[in-house]
Amino acid sequence: MQFIRILFPAAMACALASAQTSGTIGGTITDGGGGVVPNARISAHNLTTGERRESTSNIRGQYTFAFLPPGEYEIEAAGEGFAPAKRRAALAVTERIAADLVLKPASLTQSVDVVSESPLLQTESAALGRVVEGKSLKELPLSSRNFTQLLALSPGASGPLNDAGALGRGTQNISSGGARLGSNAVYIDGVDSVNLHSNTSNENAFASNGLVAPSPEAIQEFKVQTGLYDAQSGRSGGASVVLVTRSGSPQFHGTLFEFFRNNELNANSFFFNSTGQTRPVLKQNQFGGNLGGPVIKDKTFFFFSYQGTRQRNGLSGSSSLNLPLIPTDRSRASLGRAFAGARGTRGGPAVAADGSNINPVAVALLNLKLANSEFVIPSPRQFTPGVNYAVSIPARYSEDQYISNGDHQVSSKNRLAFKSVISAQPAFQPLPAATIPGFGTTQDFKSRILSLTDTHIFTPNLLNEARMGFSRLTGVVVPETQIPLAAAGIRRFNAEDFPDIPQIIVTGAFNMGYSVNADQGVNQNTFHWVDTLSWTHGRHQIRGGVEARRYQDNYYSNNRMRGTTTIQSFGDFLIGLPGTPAAEGGNGTGFSNINSSSVASGVASRADRVTDLAFFAQDDWKVTSKLSLNAGLRWEYLGYAVDKFGRNGSFDTRLYRAPPAGGVTTAGFVQSSASLKPVPGLPKVARTLLDNEPRRNFAPRFGIAYKISEKLAFRGGYGIYYDRMSNQLGLLESLSLPGYVRTDLQGSANIAASLQDPFPNLPKRADFPVVPLLYAPPYTNDRPAIGLNAVDPTLRTPYLQQWGANFQYQATQSTLVELGYVGTKGSNLATQRLINQPLLASAAQPVNGQTTNTAANAQLRVPYVGFSPTGLVWLETSTDSRYNSLQASVTRRLSKGLRLLTSYTWSKSLDNNSGSGTGATFTQTDGDQYRLSLNRGLSDFDRSQRMVVNFSYNIPKWGMGLNKTAFGRRFFDAWQLAGIAVVQSGTPLSVLDTSGAAIYGTANSRASYAPGATVESARLTGRTQDRLNQFFNTAAFIRSGNEFGNAGRNILRGPAQRNVDLSLNKHIPIREGIGLEWRAEFFNVFNLANFANPGGSITASSYGVIRSTTGNPRVIQMALKLVF
Repeated sequence: MQFIRILFPAAMACALASAQTSGTIGGTITDGGGGVVPNARISAHNLTTGERRESTSNIRGQYTFAFLPPGEYEIEAAGEGFAPAKRRAALAVTERIAADLVLKPASLTQSVDVVSESPLLQTESAALGRVVEGKSLKELPLSSRNFTQLLALSPGASGPLNDAGALGRGTQNISSGGARLGSNAVYIDGVDSVNLHSNTSNENAFASNGLVAPSPEAIQEFKVQTGLYDAQSGRSGGASVVLVTRSGSPQFHGTLFEFFRNNELNANSFFFNSTGQTRPVLKQNQFGGNLGGPVIKDKTFFFFSYQGTRQRNGLSGSSSLNLPLIPTDRSRASLGRAFAGARGTRGGPAVAADGSNINPVAVALLNLKLANSEFVIPSPRQFTPGVNYAVSIPARYSEDQYISNGDHQVSSKNRLAFKSVISAQPAFQPLPAATIPGFGTTQDFKSRILSLTDTHIFTPNLLNEARMGFSRLTGVVVPETQIPLAAAGIRRFNAEDFPDIPQIIVTGAFNMGYSVNADQGVNQNTFHWVDTLSWTHGRHQIRGGVEARRYQDNYYSNNRMRGTTTIQSFGDFLIGLPGTPAAEGGNGTGFSNINSSSVASGVASRADRVTDLAFFAQDDWKVTSKLSLNAGLRWEYLGYAVDKFGRNGSFDTRLYRAPPAGGVTTAGFVQSSASLKPVPGLPKVARTLLDNEPRRNFAPRFGIAYKISEKLAFRGGYGIYYDRMSNQLGLLESLSLPGYVRTDLQGSANIAASLQDPFPNLPKRADFPVVPLLYAPPYTNDRPAIGLNAVDPTLRTPYLQQWGANFQYQATQSTLVELGYVGTKGSNLATQRLINQPLLASAAQPVNGQTTNTAANAQLRVPYVGFSPTGLVWLETSTDSRYNSLQASVTRRLSKGLRLLTSYTWSKSLDNNSGSGTGATFTQTDGDQYRLSLNRGLSDFDRSQRMVVNFSYNIPKWGMGLNKTAFGRRFFDAWQLAGIAVVQSGTPLSVLDTSGAAIYGTANSRASYAPGATVESARLTGRTQDRLNQFFNTAAFIRSGNEFGNAGRNILRGPAQRNVDLSLNKHIPIREGIGLEWRAEFFNVFNLANFANPGGSITASSYGVIRSTTGNPRVIQMALKLVF
């Protein structure tokens, strides 16, 4: 960190450079004969704000205007002896566009006006991506009126279907160019707006709760760069998203709006229909307005926006299950009659006909009731295969959002812009983790983003843009109700601190209790500085700059302190015995009916401080009028977390020494040198707990753009992009000794667990920090094998290499066709392994004195004695990925009333581990932890084919002559139809056997192929709706037994998806400058049922069965706007 302490102040002295919120217009001034015109006077006039820039052409007739705010410009040129010439150019954020002008002799004409739109061919840069203008944001149907729902309109980007039934903003994360979902950078008004805790802007779970999404009415435009962007952009290896909110203008403009939803207008969801349930409640009012205009004429402008949202959502708070046929009479005798003969998945005693051996905890849980007198564990509502129970409890969400922007033209050479976005979003989620009622959480989040930008013109060819930014995210999640441990008859060592029941997951049946992170809070601040200097010299535009971020990530959580258990079947739940011999009160199988148990104790809080620093240089060289070269180099220091109080700890395998027989050891545990409460005897290491700082992250970028002809261009490039890891890294270091400890016991290692006593004993919360101890066998409840998270001290920065080439062809004046290839290779990608997987023993090579391999001695064959087989979770950067794609698009600029973008991607993404589905966390690999190559397969987010079409169409005048009257014109004129259609492949899935690999003491095995079966025989064809109870051939797989299964990862693919959203808009003029807009939006207009992936666990009742949908049923929204 000394390195950064020196560099950081130096960087601040020159400020910083990252996300552009501006663009560049350049071109060549020629005469009618093709000769260049030097020293021509050039001006760029912003037609929205009135701002004017002036310059002169160089000896080659070239000019450049850098750091221009996005908008519509008029470019005017005049030279000695030449008449002035003008043309229009629409500049988008981050873009470089060419606006050439031809001057004619003054004797022939007084002036030449060229009414021209921006060129369709991109001949200045190799960067891939699309601009979404504010006009498109207002025209297209947005299921939650959130700009992130348009991020996947470009080729190379993919994501799930937009969900109009999502609670809140419905923020979407995408995969771009084969990068993980947590590998995107999002900037709002130039400020980093990604939650460091998760590396996403999502809000569906606490860990991935994102910052505010500005109202569409307040967005000027945003650009999604999907790949091959230049050295000015960094931080992430996926998409770079740059959004700019609106500014004021010389005239006053404003909007008032109300968007309205009611479930009476909607269709019912598929599984609610199938179980005879009524439509879930879905009521939403979104209202507000904005106003912008001048404060001081031609100098100071303001823009203000407010948007309020009030939502009650029963689609988000819903669950579809296949419950056991639990009788209304839940006495032991009645339960015995209903489930006589039921056994656990590993055998053992069967439920007696009189119910005498049903576990009393199971009886108590089945008889618990909610405040409304309904059972906590409900009975099914119908007796049919598949889904037999569906419930909807309206979730609640509200938001108040304020945007305040100001622009001030200090002088002809200096411009200031201040922007702020502030939001508060309280919510209630009735089913955040449980699938049955009674375990809701309340949430309260607030976020804000502030920026101040100073653009200074030293000379027409030397400009500087400096920005200071700040963002804050605060929030808490609090459980709603509690069911006391005593009411269920469950015992746990920390009942005084956490008196409610643990999370209980009965695979294929129900989940009850709260998630491992039910109560938690965050206060995260990001300070962001950017400075970029642009110098135009001859044919070169050279940019250089520095960027710095300082993160403060303050977080607390009661992680796993209530405990969580997984039970493989309802039969196991009813028996609930340890795996000890029957004579000792167990089930006699060697395996508990509780397949896995995890519980923790300690203080899971942190106050992390993280520093990022980057320098870049970029040269855009206009070699000839047809050839442009882009070359840049970026150096990035993506720092690691340092806890302010030094509470982080880890385990270094290089220091480990096994405990002596019957004894204990502390060897291997390390603590931060910054600890304010150091534990005596533990080695102190670097504040980050890591060996090295990431100082060698050099990222070259190269691009070429060549104009082959007036209608054909070629572009290509290569770049290295370093990828910031989320601060889950800091969280893992806080979930470790000496401040925190847990146990993770599965399979044979969990032999002692029962429903009454599912967890071993750990130190009380008040005892921490504690001296970490690893016990030698035998293990007892008071001397358990423990678990913790550890970080490889040789961790490296993940990075992606990307290369590509494409052709652009301008088919007509308004139509561009693009076809290209993009490839990506990811290296040093983060994954978690269970590095204490038991070793195979033999007489020739005994392990810890063991010469045989059985489930019973799995705990004794581990390489790190004192940890459970699944207890040592190791974060490392050891995996890689490959992505290849064909990307095509057809773009039609507005012509004859029609605007169209069609994007198609044919791709394949392979990796060993894909990260989490939300991008929020690191995930563990399945199967053999020592052979990651066997985990090679399709990425979890892979979609082999994806096509998305978005359009808007101004309907020609109609009405069969009725529009000739004033009333007729008001009704029949000015209609518009717009829509988004998506067709895409489903995502991959694996077939798992959580009871397999018994001799390895794990539940991370995949299944095996049945004799003679192949992956081809496992795939079934036909309509998905006809295969809901057997989507794939379940007989093609069998349990893997004691070994790891031989079925590969992600060998099957889930159902394909298709969706069409439409909007119909009518503009009604009231008088000049004032109009009314009526709007109707139809999300999933054809009410297509898009099914989620089937259950993949071979031991679960949901195996091969589809029980839920993705996306929403048809939802209708109405809106009214007053525009002035």
